[in-house]
Amino acid sequence: MDTSVLIDIGMAALAVLLIVVVVKILAAPIKGILKFLLHAGLGLLILFGVNLVGGFFNFYIPFSWLSVVIAGLGGIPGVILIVLYHLLF
Repeated sequence: MDTSVLIDIGMAALAVLLIVVVVKILAAPIKGILKFLLHAGLGLLILFGVNLVGGFFNFYIPFSWLSVVIAGLGGIPGVILIVLYHLLF
């Protein structure tokens, strides 16, 4: 075998290894972002559901920027905190 072929094979193997390492490094933040978006979506959906069901009991949480941010960032626990706040105050 010619040495240039061995060098080409070595460079290709190094490139594949580098791609695998970069994908593994970037996979963790992407997984975290997707998990955050899922929790935020569930929080907003539950906030909407609380308003839908709460309408039968004359209970309503206004969609202000603060309640949307808390429900979006906090997810289900954030909505529970908003409901408890509105029940207590």
